[in-house]
Amino acid sequence: MLTNERVPPPASPALLLDTTWTDQDLLALCETILVETMMSAVDGRSCDRTRAEAWKWIDSDDEQPFGFRICATALGADPDELRSMFRQQATRLGLIASHN
Repeated sequence: MLTNERVPPPASPALLLDTTWTDQDLLALCETILVETMMSAVDGRSCDRTRAEAWKWIDSDDEQPFGFRICATALGADPDELRSMFRQQATRLGLIASHN
C-alpha cells in the first residue's frame, strides 16, 4: 500500500447483521477459525501471546459461538479427540513442549 493511500473504514456491524448467512457460510467460517487458530498455536513465527491465546481457545471447553468445541463439532469432529490428537502430534513433532 502506498503511503498516501487511505485504509477503507471497517464495515459497519449493521452490514453483517443484514447479510444472509447460509449453513455452508457458517461451516466455512468454523473451518477457517479452527484451522487458522490451530496453525497459529504451533507457528514459530507467531508471537508468544498469539500462541498462548490460540492454546487457550483450543483448550477451552466453553460452548460459545465459534468456540473450539462448537467449531470442531460443526465440522464433524469430536472436540476432545481432535484436541488430544493435535496436542500429541504437535508435541511429537517438537512444535510444542510436552503438556502435563
